[in-house]
Amino acid sequence: MLDPSDYLDVAIDPPRPVPSDLRGAIAYLSAALNVPVYETWTPAALLERYGSMRAAKTAQPEVFALLLGGDVAVRFWDLGQSRTVGAAQAPTAEAVVGRLLRTLRVRFRPAHPPAPREHGPKQAGAAAIRPDLHPLRRPVGDEPWLSGTGRFYNRDLSTNTLGVSDDGAAVHRFLQERANGSPHTLRAYTSEIRGLIRRCEANGVAGPLSALTRHTLLDYRDARRKRGEAPTEHEGATRSEAGQQRAMAVLRSLFGFLSSTGYLTSNPCARLGHTAAVRAGFRPERILPAPAIEAIDRWLRERIGGIGCQPDVARRAAIVATYRFTGVRLDELASRDGYPRLSAEPGGWTLTVRGKGRKKRPVPLPDICTIFLKQYRVACGLPPTPSPAEVAALIRGKRGIGLGPSGLYREVKAAFREMASAMPASDTVAHLVLESASPHWLRHLVGKTLVIDKKVPLPMAAALLGHGSVVTTAGYSQTDLSELRAVMQESFPVRSSDDAPQPEQPLIPLRWQVPDGRISP
Repeated sequence: MLDPSDYLDVAIDPPRPVPSDLRGAIAYLSAALNVPVYETWTPAALLERYGSMRAAKTAQPEVFALLLGGDVAVRFWDLGQSRTVGAAQAPTAEAVVGRLLRTLRVRFRPAHPPAPREHGPKQAGAAAIRPDLHPLRRPVGDEPWLSGTGRFYNRDLSTNTLGVSDDGAAVHRFLQERANGSPHTLRAYTSEIRGLIRRCEANGVAGPLSALTRHTLLDYRDARRKRGEAPTEHEGATRSEAGQQRAMAVLRSLFGFLSSTGYLTSNPCARLGHTAAVRAGFRPERILPAPAIEAIDRWLRERIGGIGCQPDVARRAAIVATYRFTGVRLDELASRDGYPRLSAEPGGWTLTVRGKGRKKRPVPLPDICTIFLKQYRVACGLPPTPSPAEVAALIRGKRGIGLGPSGLYREVKAAFREMASAMPASDTVAHLVLESASPHWLRHLVGKTLVIDKKVPLPMAAALLGHGSVVTTAGYSQTDLSELRAVMQESFPVRSSDDAPQPEQPLIPLRWQVPDGRISP
């Protein structure tokens, strides 16, 4: 027998169990997903709800038609769509609720998952390798090169606080703690560590990690800096200077972690991977040209009211508008652990997201963005303004659950294709840019708008964009030479030698003055 309280709603913080009684579970799920999970209709119930049969026919045509035939109608949610059938053909309410909870297992998870089957003690390092997995799909800690320990392994358990005795297990602990639960960070760290392993294997450097010397790491760093260096089979194309700096920064973090926890007796990678140069060299290159920006804003204006009332169109417009006017990262708009969240205060709406390192960041929404979110909410059957206790996902897919990064990416790409198809044939550059653009281009657009166009102080812009350092935010000041050109023109204006000097501007040296205001050959 189904007990709905065996499932937790993890879309809210903290997660809460679904009500145990069936009627309460149906009411909770209907409110959380904003869909009728299970409803039984009789003529009396229809009349009580809508006041008249004419109004009921308009609101519930399928139910009304079934009731005319003398049957009791049942409306229920089935695999992403609402179905209405006669009571004889309808499944039980318990079956519908159970199927819904199992289908939406991303949001509703068992409170007591079954214990995994034991197949003996799990071994660390190479002994834990699953032979049925492709090498690139195995956890990096299972790499054979990481099995065992080397000369710098600390065998004194009174100072080795990591509690493992294998390099593979040590790397696994590092990824657990330093990736901060971010799949993107985990993927990036894993890629860099695997790159070091492949380079060592290709050059005959025996492992494991705790046997590497500073000389070996210096050779690795210098090899990555060589221009035109032929990459190995596993490394792909030669990387940029910033990418090489980031690779060394990951290794510095890894060896620093192993050294600080006492797993290593020394840190051979100290000061070989500073990220300050990476942040200082940050310069966004994916900047939308003015015609493309105009096309985006025109596309959004066309979807205010009217066509925007259609749920699918309103959702796409709300997604593009949120990226366009907030600059949040792609995955920050994806539903995860009850975020992002909307709150409506007297002064305006606020979008709270989880950024890098799972840090919460409030982003005040401009009124133009609020218009699209209200329109989308109304199209979904929600009230225009969110309530303080609302748990519904901000952007939902067809099944009623929050849209993930891949779904958000597809929606933005589809919108860009619509914009590109509407561009005049003469705007070839803007057309090509829109076809190749991604949601991150909109983030760079917001950063440029804040730093260049509106001259927002860097600490404030960094807080809005979720940058860990204002040095990164300052990179947007290098995206457009027009601002620097204007400063230089104002500092060194071209004036006639007959002009009287202004009090606030010293006279330009004689060799730079132009007779009669003309440029002489």
